[in-house]
Amino acid sequence: MEPPLSHTPIHSLSSGQTVDGCYSCAEVETASDRNGKTFLRLRLRDASGEVKAIHFDPSDEAMTLEAGNVAVVCGTYSVHPQFGPQIQVRRLRVADPGEYDASDLVPVSPIDVGELNERLHALIDSVDEPNLRALLERTFDGSREPGATFGLAPAAIRHHHAYRYGLLEHSVAVAEVASDAASRLTSVDRGLTVAGALLHDIGKTQTYTSHCLLPLMTDRGRLHGEIVIGLQIVQDLIAEVPEFPSETSLKLVHIVASHHGMREKGSPVIPMTREAVIVHYCDDMTARIAAIDEAERSTPESDAWSARIPMIDAAAYLGREEGREE
Repeated sequence: MEPPLSHTPIHSLSSGQTVDGCYSCAEVETASDRNGKTFLRLRLRDASGEVKAIHFDPSDEAMTLEAGNVAVVCGTYSVHPQFGPQIQVRRLRVADPGEYDASDLVPVSPIDVGELNERLHALIDSVDEPNLRALLERTFDGSREPGATFGLAPAAIRHHHAYRYGLLEHSVAVAEVASDAASRLTSVDRGLTVAGALLHDIGKTQTYTSHCLLPLMTDRGRLHGEIVIGLQIVQDLIAEVPEFPSETSLKLVHIVASHHGMREKGSPVIPMTREAVIVHYCDDMTARIAAIDEAERSTPESDAWSARIPMIDAAAYLGREEGREE
């Protein structure tokens, strides 16, 4: 069996460098120039990051490339003053399975998955109310669904935690921050807040693919949306816990329904309980922080500003080294 083709991680590319290797295709768009000539806009990805690419003279074979495929790419990497980092592609084709090593291409959480699982179970164990704790233990049992997929799934396909174990990382972070906030506010039910924070994105276990090189939306995810899916999952799980309190069920389902905060952002209702307010703001805050963290990882250390981050609709100021000239 032939060894995989060479692979240079995206984060280590330097301007002017020749690119010749395998990358997963996160996005492909067919466009035409002013003369009607077809070209491709691409977003390429590997375990270290992603980069835009453009292919001005695609072959018939290149035109068969789809999001989720692995591509053999030959071209030049550059950092354009207006368009930023990109690869100008000379040749492109769909890779055969033996030509790449999947471990080079699958992005994963920067936090060890064992640590994330320890933090998850510490949160579950901290919930005193027995019915809520039973629900969480059932939900996050890795030997069955939705726990098995929860342990692998991304939290998004772009913007934040869009990698394997991303949903676990994001949910734990939201729950930890929400727990701290709830513990300082005497009128808030901390256990309910933690449960709602851990469950708020459970619908993403069926919204995004989890067992492939690249997170993509499932048909159900596109047709129903993660909140609708999540509401059904939570209600089905509650039905499995004997004598689960109706009032607790009402409030817990409300947290899931309202966690996007506004109807304009996909929530069927706005947060109307203390616990729902906390989960919404902790969800939004930690996602934005994660988007900045991810942008910083792909920004050269010499740069004080990141590229524009869609989640905050701005570049992020990353600070300057002491003594660096203004």
